[in-house]
Amino acid sequence: MLAVSTTPRLSLKNIVVPIDSTAASRAAVDCAIAIASRYESRIILVRAVESATEAQGEGKTESREVHRLIEAEWNLLSEANRCADLQCEQHLLKGTAPEVVEQFLAIEHADLIVLGTSASRGFRRLLMRSAAEHIFRHVRCPVLVIGPSVRSEWMTWNPRHILVASDLETDESRALAYATAVADEHNARLALLHVTLSSAAPYPEDFERIARPYYQSRLQQLISKWRPNSGRSPDLWIEFEQDPVNGIAKVLTRETIDLLILSVHPSAPWTLHFAHNAHRIIAAAPCPILVVQREL
Repeated sequence: MLAVSTTPRLSLKNIVVPIDSTAASRAAVDCAIAIASRYESRIILVRAVESATEAQGEGKTESREVHRLIEAEWNLLSEANRCADLQCEQHLLKGTAPEVVEQFLAIEHADLIVLGTSASRGFRRLLMRSAAEHIFRHVRCPVLVIGPSVRSEWMTWNPRHILVASDLETDESRALAYATAVADEHNARLALLHVTLSSAAPYPEDFERIARPYYQSRLQQLISKWRPNSGRSPDLWIEFEQDPVNGIAKVLTRETIDLLILSVHPSAPWTLHFAHNAHRIIAAAPCPILVVQREL
């Protein structure tokens, strides 16, 4: 059996975990603990309490805010107790949405954000809020998303089969750097996937026979400089599908992938990618998804 690398290539000194009182949030903390234990990281728990508007009534508003603050402080303390064997900080962010954003962005340099999601519809609403969009326009570190379909056994952070979904458009070197580093550290299998449109009749098989080697050569160029510790060359997969999201979802299930890596454009924040396509992948994916912004 191949030994797992004892010297991690990745440097994850600070892992930021936005939390609330949901099961999805607790799953994100579980995953962050597993990662921090391997990389000797500091976990930074963040709980936000947005101020109510004056229009809601002064007396009732004050009472509700006190209740929310108590609940948030208890939530922070409870999750921090679970991180007792690790370095752990707690941040309670209070104020209006813009104020909470500025406080979040002022937190010490984050190497990774771990985000739990309970449902695709609720997650989509969260990302469409101006505060969340503003945050992720400015955060350049990867975001590990734990979706509602992720199985509990994958919270141990021991990826054995990693998939990079590529659209073959612009520079995806950052995503590939993370993928190869994790693959080497865990002696995991690495696969690259490109989903392209299937051909119309009458000869779709002929089109696929011609197109597959072309796209595989494009994927090979992306990964040509990597020399895997395991000695196993990466798999290069081409799927022909009218809906790219369905193509990715099929491969995740068929190949038992336990970490999907998506590369997104910084010019179009990943909140927008989630609104159009990626939120569908997150809702159905049985594994965590690492979202990495591309180089400018």
